[in-house]
Amino acid sequence: MDARTPFSIAGRRARLAAALAVAAATLVLGLPGGTPAGDAADRYVAGGPVEAREPVLPDRAAAVLATAAGLRARLGLAAPASSRVEHVADRLGGAEYDEVRGLDREGRAIHLQRLDARGRLVAAVTFGWQVNGGRPLAGGAAAAARARRVADDLAFAVTGAPDVVAAPDDGGWTASWPRLVDGIPVVGDGTRIELWPDGRVHAVVRTERELAARPATLLDERAARARATTTLAGLFGSAAAEIAVARVTLAWIAPNDAFDPTAPDAPGSTLRLAWVAEARTTGALAESLRAVKLFLDAGTGTLLGGDVLR
Repeated sequence: MDARTPFSIAGRRARLAAALAVAAATLVLGLPGGTPAGDAADRYVAGGPVEAREPVLPDRAAAVLATAAGLRARLGLAAPASSRVEHVADRLGGAEYDEVRGLDREGRAIHLQRLDARGRLVAAVTFGWQVNGGRPLAGGAAAAARARRVADDLAFAVTGAPDVVAAPDDGGWTASWPRLVDGIPVVGDGTRIELWPDGRVHAVVRTERELAARPATLLDERAARARATTTLAGLFGSAAAEIAVARVTLAWIAPNDAFDPTAPDAPGSTLRLAWVAEARTTGALAESLRAVKLFLDAGTGTLLGGDVLR
């Protein structure tokens, strides 16, 4: 496909949907793990403000802008006519970061970068639909190689080959790496790089939240399965015979209020090592509930939260 040929309307819509999904995660909810939140970003309470914004003092703003300019060059983003810097405390995501919006001469945002307290990039996105460009990447392998170069240029700690997905109608590529710590997955964390068809960077998201200390002693898999079975019996009472543990695996998770309505509304910002027990239902219970996931502290077996599939 000639790089100068406009994409189909369906392709544009699909790519725009992907861009909006990235924007929703990185720009609205602030999911990338910036600096762990302090007093300025108290845990989110349902119905309260999701984030707090404040201007950055000139001396600090100058340093932030200098860092953003260096990252902008590595990302290949256009030089803005002006920039606006704000400090954002994300109560829902439990993080804080400096946000730099690049503006054109009319004051419209053309791209955005978010930096943590150490000046590391946690998110970037270019606004607008960019059709024209250079020669399209030859395929998934070329996209993976290009994404790896971008990750290396940004000093992102990624290992192995990324998972690469092509957007519909030659709309570009998405490369992603999960975050692993000592071979254990960190649920929800990782690196995602979106490329335009010719390899230019469209969006970057790096999610790397704080981890709690690993328990000195871990429950083994058999003990974790037994604790999960006991926990399910307590949760489901007389219906416990219709739900059984299918498997248990170790993972770093964010504690939540799935089974404790008194817990904070937002997931915990510091992740805990847990045994994740997946349970399946049968009989009458399966008519209203398909599966349950329990998060059990890897050291004590205490219930930290979970999820349900109805």
